[in-house]
Amino acid sequence: MRNSVSLLLAMALVALLQPIYFLSMASLDHVISKERTWRHIHEAFQAGVLVDASHRNQLIASGDRFTDCYALGEGLQPDASAIEEGIMAPRPASERHACDDLKQASDNPSSVNWERYARYWHGYRIYSAPLASLLPILALKTINLFVLTGVAAFFVVQSCRLIGSVPTIWLCAPVLFMTDFVRIWHVSPHTVSTAVILGGAGLIAWLIRTKSSDRALIVFSAASGSLFNFVDFLVNPPWMPMLIAFFLVASGRRASLAILCISAWFSAYSITWGSKWIAAYLVDPSFNIATDVIGAAKFRIGGDNAKVTHIPLAATVKVFTNAVLSWGLILFIPMLVRFCARERPLWAAAWPALIPMVWFEILSNHSQIHAPFVSRSAAAAIGVILASMHIRASEVKASDSKWQPSLAAE
Repeated sequence: MRNSVSLLLAMALVALLQPIYFLSMASLDHVISKERTWRHIHEAFQAGVLVDASHRNQLIASGDRFTDCYALGEGLQPDASAIEEGIMAPRPASERHACDDLKQASDNPSSVNWERYARYWHGYRIYSAPLASLLPILALKTINLFVLTGVAAFFVVQSCRLIGSVPTIWLCAPVLFMTDFVRIWHVSPHTVSTAVILGGAGLIAWLIRTKSSDRALIVFSAASGSLFNFVDFLVNPPWMPMLIAFFLVASGRRASLAILCISAWFSAYSITWGSKWIAAYLVDPSFNIATDVIGAAKFRIGGDNAKVTHIPLAATVKVFTNAVLSWGLILFIPMLVRFCARERPLWAAAWPALIPMVWFEILSNHSQIHAPFVSRSAAAAIGVILASMHIRASEVKASDSKWQPSLAAE
């Protein structure tokens, strides 16, 4: 009964958040200057801070440049209403790379084709759009770096205080060495979603450490799942609930509570996503949920693509392979060998690592097409396994050391 009340309170909070999301996005156009934003984008292309599809700039414009460019251009359509800009999310779009479209639009916004992208909330624009309007794009990306660094530091501190410094090292090392984490700040939407993941997980660790009630943990998990859907567009959804579940079981809380928190997280994530489809339909009844949402969902689950193989575990294998074959492998492998030589493989707290694998298999098409950034969740799962092994091995060693003196006394 108590858990049912907690879940009801969590879903009530999620319901209350939906009009806040709607009003914030519908009002965003009133607090930015499209003219200044276009000028900053144009200057960024001239300076090489932004580059088109035919160029590379690994220092400042690497990684998922497609997302970076279409996110910068969202909500800047000429002569569109504020509610349309915020809810329907028009962006320059064609068969070309998004950066080519954005570069052309920065010269003349009326010269490009504008396409709506209303399936997602695009709540990251609450952060990035005002900054792109006020500051040069280089400054925006520099702020991304400081934000991500600060949130990551908060996560590490809270994790160390909850599970210890050595398990935290193993929890974080795969993400640091086996993903593009050091370059995420190049792409504002990825920065925001990753900051929410690490910040939310850090707060969960703090709540656990301060002996918060089960109800508080369930409600917070739901709120974080809703917020994540608001700012994210299917980048790394399973990463955050996995960390929540891991911190709970690693700290000795019940596995049933971890499952409830995961359920609350995904339920809130789904409700928030569904409310966006309803909002888009209310703003423009031509938004067809059957084709614009359900059709896209079917493609992301099992659609045909040159990058997709339709066999069981193909997505999981591809995503983990992408994580393993990374720039930091040469540093990570010696650490892993040394770890495995010292620790016994005990897995009691490692089951949350299964959460991303289930996600990869359900959204097999999406996971395989976008393996370069989806693999962050795979690397994080490896970290959960390694941290769990260390925690359990330490517990067994402590238990053995207590048992041996008692035998000697006999």
